[in-house]
Amino acid sequence: MNLLKELQRRNVIRMAGLYLVGAWLVTQVAGTVFPMFGAPDWVARSVVLVLAIGFIPALVVSWVFELTPEGLKRDSEVTRSESIAPQTARRMDVLLLVGLVAVVAVVAADRFWPRAAQAPVAAAISPATAPDTAPGALGKDVLSGAPAQSIAVLPFADLSPAGDQAYFADGISDEILNVLVSVKGLSVASRTSSFQFRSQQSMGIPAIAGELKVRHVLEGSVRQAGDRIRITAQLIDASSDAHLWSETFDRTLTTENLFDIQDEIAKAIVAAIDSNLGVQVGAVSSVPQRTGNLDAYTLYLQARPRYNARENLPQIAELLGRAVEIDPDFVDAIALRASVAMLSPIYEESLGGSAAAARELARQLAKQALALQPRHGLALGVLASLDAQDTAAGRGARLSVAEVMQGFDAALAADPRHVDLLNWRGRWLAYVGRFADAETDFRLCRTVDPAYAPCRVNQVAVLITLGRRDDARQAIIDAAAEGALVSTMTSSNLMLWRALDMREAFYMAGSMDPRLRGWHDFPALYEALGQ
Repeated sequence: MNLLKELQRRNVIRMAGLYLVGAWLVTQVAGTVFPMFGAPDWVARSVVLVLAIGFIPALVVSWVFELTPEGLKRDSEVTRSESIAPQTARRMDVLLLVGLVAVVAVVAADRFWPRAAQAPVAAAISPATAPDTAPGALGKDVLSGAPAQSIAVLPFADLSPAGDQAYFADGISDEILNVLVSVKGLSVASRTSSFQFRSQQSMGIPAIAGELKVRHVLEGSVRQAGDRIRITAQLIDASSDAHLWSETFDRTLTTENLFDIQDEIAKAIVAAIDSNLGVQVGAVSSVPQRTGNLDAYTLYLQARPRYNARENLPQIAELLGRAVEIDPDFVDAIALRASVAMLSPIYEESLGGSAAAARELARQLAKQALALQPRHGLALGVLASLDAQDTAAGRGARLSVAEVMQGFDAALAADPRHVDLLNWRGRWLAYVGRFADAETDFRLCRTVDPAYAPCRVNQVAVLITLGRRDDARQAIIDAAAEGALVSTMTSSNLMLWRALDMREAFYMAGSMDPRLRGWHDFPALYEALGQ
């Protein structure tokens, strides 16, 4: 028996070609679509692995079996007069030709499709995020264009005897930052951007302010010993490196005292900026009294930074669960616990049950939080995200596209600068095909918090889908240079590597090194290593 002729007769060679062409097209579609929905790297890798594993079995099936009008039969059981292998071969030839045309079309589109002109930098700033003041009201620009009424809150130093209260110091810094964000006319650097300088404060306040493009910097320290707490804070004008205000608060450690101190610091900052610039900014809102129980608040402060980093979701759930046991009305802890449950199936981190059980728990917790505070933004966002997931998967009482959008809109109306909510709504808009609107949400999210990686990932995927390859490439480069690049931005978008020069490839490779994660100045590192 001539082996080659037998392979041709049994259509094994055609099957090999058809399988390879089809597998290539599937991987291209997966590499473009999966990142748009924030799918982890393993999903795309799994698709490639399954296709690779399936190649040999497909050839074996083609050799052993033949397709007949009665279905698959072993080749040895089909007589030559009954065989329809020639007709099957013609059909496979047609499919193979169609597949090859599709491959050529994809390659040609990638190489020759007209690129959209890169949007101006100014277009990346949404009018909704601009300070609500008259033109020129921000005073003279300093430090590379930083508005005079701008500030960054650095993470407070932990001076406790054991040095194990960093989460507590971070929590106090975080609460002050959140209050300042609500001050009308005051531009505040995002938490993620400010906190990346935790271990780089030796570079000096003016240099840090220049990186963050702010005029003022708040720094401080926290020392907790027994039932006493000492908080020191100082406001620095980075243009002159002069202290505008400083104070030390020495109090008994209670939640009431903590919130009062944070209130006093925020009000003193605004007053100092007002008196030094001679320009009035908005009133200061009070720090929210999240709970009256210090132990519950401490657990919440331990959980919150881990949540922001999506770090060990089961541990975060355990911390928040203990906080709610102590204070059953701790609405922020309940809502954050709901978000953790909703995210756990996405991050493949089991909370002790199935994905369906995690989603149900998330829905129950979100409703519990809304019963305590009907306009809680995160709780509303969790419900909207669960509705979006169920509708997309065809589970339960599916809602219309408009009904899901109403849920996200309500969440953002309650908390318009919450980056999780902007990211979740953007993903839903992309899912329903409203890619331009999704890109607007991701761009706004990027404006609110430039270092928030999920929005940068999803923005790149949407730009690719829109055919704006140059903009997508620039977004990756910007994210890498700003320390906001994660591996999912590159692993499934390999076509972008081809367009990169050596410098840009260095940014991307460096950002994927765990030892450099969060590094904020890849251009300087590139130049230094070239010396």
